[in-house]
Amino acid sequence: MKTKALFCEDLAAILKRELANGNSLTEPPTVTDWPNRGSVFAHLAKDLTTPKNALPEIIEASICNDPHYGWYQELFCRRHQHLLVAGIPRPGQPMWTSNH
Repeated sequence: MKTKALFCEDLAAILKRELANGNSLTEPPTVTDWPNRGSVFAHLAKDLTTPKNALPEIIEASICNDPHYGWYQELFCRRHQHLLVAGIPRPGQPMWTSNH
């Protein structure tokens, strides 16, 4: 069973900015215990507008272009293990990239 939840302060600030920029949620912040126990997960409909250089150091930005997962960008809080994803897969683009 999924339980609605709040993101950690770092991802909450990014989510707030994304929603103010016109993005929308396809899945609200929810405790999913994925990728780790206690993790909160949310999915934005469109690609992120927040540039990587504006992300806090604790946030890891990656690309997950695997259609199995169903999104394109990932922001992972290393401290709280929360995950904000955005967009949809892009056929023909690289499958995985990470920017630690």
